[in-house]
Order: sequence, then C-alpha cells, then structure tokens
Amino acid sequence: MIKLSRKGDYAIKTLIYMANDDSGDIFKIANISKKLQISESLLRRIISELEKSWIINTKKGRRWWIVIWKELSEISIFDILSATGEELWIKNCTKWVYCENQDFCDTSGIYNTLQKSFNWVLKLYTLDKIIKKS
Repeated sequence: MIKLSRKGDYAIKTLIYMANDDSGDIFKIANISKKLQISESLLRRIISELEKSWIINTKKGRRWWIVIWKELSEISIFDILSATGEELWIKNCTKWVYCENQDFCDTSGIYNTLQKSFNWVLKLYTLDKIIKKS
C-alpha cells in the first residue's frame, strides 16, 4: 500500500507555500518552519534532499536562505516525492522492469498499468497548476 510519509507531505507543502508566496523569492528555514509548523531539523533534511535534486537552491550559513530553482511548470508532485525518497510503488513487483513471476502471474499486467497511471497522475500535477487552483 502506498502511504505518504510526513517528510513527503511536508516537502509538497513547503514548495506549495513557497510557490504561492508573493512577498519575494527568498525564504528562510525559520520562517517556513514557523508558518507550516514543521520542525526546523526535519525541514533542513527535506530542503537538503530537494536541493540535491535541483528543485531548490540554498545558501547555507548563519542566514540560510532558500529559492525555488526550477520553473514551477517543471516541478511535479512525482519529482518532489522522488527527491524525498518516497516509495511510490503500488506493489513490489512494479519496482522492477522484469518480474520473476510474470510467466505465471495473472495480475502483473494490471499492476503495471496501475503503476504507469499512478506515475502519470503524479507527473501531471505541477506546482504551477496546483497554485492556480488554490
């Protein structure tokens, strides 16, 4: 079963918050943490993972700041969840291209189709589309 972790949920909320903000492009960890009620230590880990995936850019130090690095139309929910290490598989057999049981498993085609559809939906929702709806 797919279950979104707090880390994945907070990563999505953080980026939506940043994308919706009209006051400026630069954000500080403490301000985001306070506004979204996320612990600073967890938020720092999330920010670090998003930075490794080139979704955001940061300047670390005493005055740590964050900016969204990509265009909002280039950042999907799939990208955000992948960056934070979420397990996005419907079943273990959909992780791999080849399944050792595919010769006698009647459900592998169904699960692979579901997995492709699930991934497509996650890729369909980009930050620009999400903030237009809010």
